[in-house]
Amino acid sequence: VVESDGAFHIRVSERLRHKNRGITMWDYEHLVLQNFPEIYKVKCINHTSIKLVGDIESDNELAPGHVVVVPVPDLRNKNAIDPLKPMTSIGTLVNINEFLKKHISPFVQLQVKNARFEEIQLDFRVKFNNEDGAFYHDVLRDEIVQFLSPWAFVSGADLSFGGSVYKSVLLNFVEERPYVDFVTCFKMFHWVDGVKSTDVDEAVATSARSVLVSYGGSATSDKHIIDYVNYDCNC
Repeated sequence: VVESDGAFHIRVSERLRHKNRGITMWDYEHLVLQNFPEIYKVKCINHTSIKLVGDIESDNELAPGHVVVVPVPDLRNKNAIDPLKPMTSIGTLVNINEFLKKHISPFVQLQVKNARFEEIQLDFRVKFNNEDGAFYHDVLRDEIVQFLSPWAFVSGADLSFGGSVYKSVLLNFVEERPYVDFVTCFKMFHWVDGVKSTDVDEAVATSARSVLVSYGGSATSDKHIIDYVNYDCNC
């Protein structure tokens, strides 16, 4: 395949900047993107070490000399990947680790890990303007999933690490749907490592490699709890 002029200028410019050595976080990220085309995005986190405590990974973000690289795979034409939780294969993680160790200082303690996906789940009651509640239940559920994880459905939408989600923003989003009459008993839960929180007003990512996503996978029917039958009952 003949390299285009634009790709040539980008490759040469990046090579002149990092000189094929990983020193800054930018160097780490662009070395991986250049040599692993199956990777869509890379997050480099310095001063961070990840340890396994039981079956759960614990992020220590006060660890000088440690670097964590988080690659996110390209979702295009990958039917086997859960679009809400895109995981890089173990083989690719190992290859990235071995590649980077050849281009960084031997004193750096490097780890290549998948992103930490933390789920946002809604539980509320709603009255629709139309009598076909079952149909609009599915429409609303899918729109909430796409609103919380736009990068999984919209081409060009960026996947963001960290950050927070406010319950008021999601409530406003649901109330503005043209087929929604009113909403009651609105609750938001934050799932971290399989543990569900109490009702929260703001869900904050617990680590720098965390990505806040919609609850449930692509094959899960109960992504969010939407009761359109008992909307007029007491909460």
